[in-house]
Amino acid sequence: MFRYILVRTGFIFVVLVIILSINFLFLKLAPEYPPANEDQKNSWLVQQYEKGYKTMYLETQDDVILAMRNNEILRETNQYFRDEDTKYRIYSPIAISEQYFIWANNIITEWDWGVSTRLEVNTPAFNLLKERMPVTLKLNFLALFVYIPIGFGLGIFAALKKNKWQDNVISLGVMIFISIPSFVVMTVLLMIFGFQLEWLPRTFPAKNLEGWIQITGLILPVLGLSFGAIAGLTRLTRAEITEVLTSEFLLLARTKGLTQSQAIVRHAMRNSMVPLVPSIIGSFVGLLSGSVVIEKIYNIPGTGSIYISALTRNNYDYNVILVSTAFYTTISLFAILLVDLSYGIVDPRIRMGARK
Repeated sequence: MFRYILVRTGFIFVVLVIILSINFLFLKLAPEYPPANEDQKNSWLVQQYEKGYKTMYLETQDDVILAMRNNEILRETNQYFRDEDTKYRIYSPIAISEQYFIWANNIITEWDWGVSTRLEVNTPAFNLLKERMPVTLKLNFLALFVYIPIGFGLGIFAALKKNKWQDNVISLGVMIFISIPSFVVMTVLLMIFGFQLEWLPRTFPAKNLEGWIQITGLILPVLGLSFGAIAGLTRLTRAEITEVLTSEFLLLARTKGLTQSQAIVRHAMRNSMVPLVPSIIGSFVGLLSGSVVIEKIYNIPGTGSIYISALTRNNYDYNVILVSTAFYTTISLFAILLVDLSYGIVDPRIRMGARK
């Protein structure tokens, strides 16, 4: 098992490197979006030069400088000029292949993902993400703890009431909520409970606010994330429990004197866990992806909202995009590993990476 985990972790690292390398290449081929403020832009260019991403030389020829000031010489999109008395400092990017190795070396040796160029200029991109990670993780774990017991409970109840009106009502609700995206559910909840009834906050409460509002501020986003997950888990649990309830070993357990509740707890649930536990772990990735838009809707200062902001048209913040991509990709890849490992934990007969 240890060898299997080690090999899979190695593959995760390889896949992560490939994904980030491809993202780095495409972002470097796209137009640059340096800071809009001249002083911040100048500071950023100096920093890029010091880190080796750009070269710099001084233009001192009067005729060339005059032509630049009169816009008679077109400035290439990948060069920036700054007036320094009677000189021009001209910055030009080095080859992308060289930039890549500098970027990779900075991450490995200094954990330096670059600085923000638009959202919070010249602030380390990883620090921007790190400050917002606790909010996003808290939101998604709360949704996880909400939808698991409700999804299990509704699924078991629907299986026990199969083809009765209770089962039909639950199945109808499952079809509705599994078809509606989480951000649509969030928008409807916000309109009803936030704007019309005014029972809950309309936006996520600020950090400086204390008391009950910090709890009520979590209700709408957690519900927005949970409805679709509850529907999915309910459908899967109902299907698995229904199949197990009609199996021969469960009928044999009933004939030996076990009550229905004992048979379900001791046998039905245990056998149903094999597909259910991996689906729960995998659903956490789905919650994260859904929270990206919900955070923007509810003005939550999480990783999702900053990721969307970094992708805003004509305001792209490439370093923030890269570090956010690394965050979500890493969670997704390790979730896949946990899904595979959970099979062996739930059912000891399954051994990951075992040889014949």
